[in-house]
Amino acid sequence: MVMTTNQYRAVMRTRHLFNILLLVMGTMLAALPAVGQSSSQKQRVVLEARLTPQSKVISDGIEWRVYQNRPNADGKLPLLAYAEGGVKAFDITPGEYLVHAAYGHAGAVKRIIVDSDSRREEFNLNAGGLRLSAIAAVNTPIPNRSLRFDIFSEFDEKAGQRRLLARDIRPDEVVAFPVGTYHVVSRFGSLNAEVRADLRVQPGKLTEANMLHRAAMITFRLVRSEGGDAIADTAWSILTESGDVIEERASTFPTMVLAEGNYTAIAKNNDTIYSQDFRVRSGINHDVEVLAVN
Repeated sequence: MVMTTNQYRAVMRTRHLFNILLLVMGTMLAALPAVGQSSSQKQRVVLEARLTPQSKVISDGIEWRVYQNRPNADGKLPLLAYAEGGVKAFDITPGEYLVHAAYGHAGAVKRIIVDSDSRREEFNLNAGGLRLSAIAAVNTPIPNRSLRFDIFSEFDEKAGQRRLLARDIRPDEVVAFPVGTYHVVSRFGSLNAEVRADLRVQPGKLTEANMLHRAAMITFRLVRSEGGDAIADTAWSILTESGDVIEERASTFPTMVLAEGNYTAIAKNNDTIYSQDFRVRSGINHDVEVLAVN
């Protein structure tokens, strides 16, 4: 059959439109899940934590980590998701996972199974809080910058020591710990002023402790006369009553925190050595003047 030019053009237009229609239908079909094949649609899981089953839901400060249930080649569980805050929602592919909730130094791990239904998982941390402060003598406050706390475990008879759990906790900072007894060390300054106490953390409760230091802040000055100006370029050594050197420092007028007791201040200036005995009384901050006289 012989076609005219117009007939040929009409046939080619029809074929072109048919090809476009097939392409569109193929794209639409590809977007649909195959029959009998899992769509792997993610499900929403809401996570929340409490100090005890009877406590309120914690609103902030939780670190949530979602791990794959099986370790990788390195023997570690792959971290799949991380979030900070209170109640958190995760969209997770159905399967089995390990979830860790950390709140301060307390925490809980739970194995969860995500299925086709949205779910809510609750974590019981079985924990309480610690808030620590300290004073030097009665009604003598300690500057926050000079005060820190270290938290240790109970004495481990097998290991023969305590484990350090938390270092440099600031005064009045609320920190969560699992229920139990802890050994607290309060450090006033960086030398020998420290006190210790064993404190019990109760479930769902805040344990507060105001510890008492028997120490004071002492400022040293090498002077040519009482009340005179401090002499610069002075090297200091502070000795305990038994003769042990507790601190060495080069400064015009250094300030140190010392526990209550008797001491000797030795000042060296231009190869000349001067000394002065002094006593530290709890809560009484004062200057110690060493006279630069032969």
